[in-house]
Parts: sequence; structure tokens; C-alpha cells
Amino acid sequence: KLFNKAKHIICISNQTKKDLINIYKIDKNKITVIYLGTKKKKFGIKKKKKFILFVGSRIKYKNFKKLVQAFASSQYLKKNYKIICFGDNPFGNQELKFFENFGVLNNVEHLEGDDSQLEKLYREASLYVSVSLFEGFGLTLLEAMKFKCPVVCSDIPVFREIYRDGCVYVKPKNVRSIKLGIENILKSSYKQKRLISNSNKIVNEYDWEKCVLNTSEIYKKIKNS
Repeated sequence: KLFNKAKHIICISNQTKKDLINIYKIDKNKITVIYLGTKKKKFGIKKKKKFILFVGSRIKYKNFKKLVQAFASSQYLKKNYKIICFGDNPFGNQELKFFENFGVLNNVEHLEGDDSQLEKLYREASLYVSVSLFEGFGLTLLEAMKFKCPVVCSDIPVFREIYRDGCVYVKPKNVRSIKLGIENILKSSYKQKRLISNSNKIVNEYDWEKCVLNTSEIYKKIKNS
């Protein structure tokens, strides 16, 4: 009903636009893509600590359990790293049991805090991982890149659209693919530096000022139509 009532629709990626057209049969001329952004501030590379960062909800489509299974399947990762989950939903009993069953109860930690705490984690993490099955944009990947954190992510259309050669892509439903993708980066300082270099160019393409200006133009057109 809202789609039908709306004078115009703003999407945060071309993939979201395609979904609206294919699933809801919305006229493509009624939709404009305006990408999200990040603050324009320069950050140097900080000394990395031995953890993999996961940010946000761990609900089903985020595919967090596959990340844990991939981590648990690697002796190298279990011996040398841990997973830090940042967000406002602490682990429940079922999750703790899941970690225990896979032998990684002591390798997984939950933290919560403000933006400054999250920034610190992005800067210190050896790697940021997102193995979501579906996303509209994936803003946390852009934030990680801004803070010079290498990224491993799902090989899904929206991530290919936004992040191109700034990430290492893995098959999100394949535990072995996730494990190898993570190990591949953590074992190579050269590949880490190359990812950071590639992602620097990508980060510069997305900023909130551009997002605001483009959004404002849409509202002006609607007002004057």
C-alpha cells in the first residue's frame, strides 16, 4: 500500500531497486538509487589485534552460525584468533550451547558500547567479516574499510555492486569457502595491504553530504511536481 501511495521511492542500492521492480512490479521511473555514505575523515593503520569482528544483529539472514562453523573448522583460527561480536544483543543460552558444541566457547566474545568503542574495534580488528545472505547496502563493511580493516564478505550481488575489489568474497552457505577466505587474508600481510589500498578508493566514493544533496533534490522535485 505504501509503495502505491508513494510519489517516489529512494533505494540504497541498484540491487534493492531490482528487487522492488521484480517482486513488487514497481515502475522503474518511480525509483531513484541514492547510496549511503560515511564521514570524510582520514585514519591511519593501527596495530592489529588477534580478533575477527562481527557487527550488528545475529538473526537468521545474517548467517552468523555459518561464520562460527567456519571458524571452528580451522585449527589455525581457533589457535590464533577469536571472534568479537559488537551489538546490543548479548548471547543467549542457545547460542552459548552452539559455541560449546563446536568447541569455540572461549573463542567468541560479545561487546557493546558507543560509536567510539565501535571505532576502536574496527581499527584494531585483524579482519571484518559479513556473511549475510541478503543486504540492502551493507554499511558496516564501508565503516570497516574507512578504519583500514580488511573485509571478507558474502558473494552476493549487492556487495559486488558496492564494494567491487575492496573485499574477499566467499560463498555464504559454504563453510569451507568461508574458512579459506578468512585464512587466506589473515595469513598474508600483502593481501591485507592490497585490500586496504583497494578499499580506500571505494570509501572515497560514498559520503553523507552527497547522500543528503541527492535526497534533497528528490524532495524538491516531488514538491514542484
